[in-house]
Amino acid sequence: MLYETDKYYIPNKYRAVVLPIVWREEFNIQVQDMVLVGRKENALIISAECIFKSNCSKAVKVGKKGVVKIPKELDEQLESDYYKLFVDPQNRCFHILSVA
Repeated sequence: MLYETDKYYIPNKYRAVVLPIVWREEFNIQVQDMVLVGRKENALIISAECIFKSNCSKAVKVGKKGVVKIPKELDEQLESDYYKLFVDPQNRCFHILSVA
């Protein structure tokens, strides 16, 4: 089951998303930790562990206040204009899914 957050992502704009602190603590993700950002179909998945198979995934560092910069090559592959951050507690990861 996915839980909706109040965080949005607009491709080709800022290329960053803030991971909510409550869920970062639950998944044991700290500032300066490395997480994987990968594309699966028309969605992005952010995870501290390799839980998905993707040809294009990149390791990125979690910045201050839980900011994760989305790699440009992944951002450019997104097809929609408007995305929202969801939490997947079962797989301990975040999904950025199209809402448009």
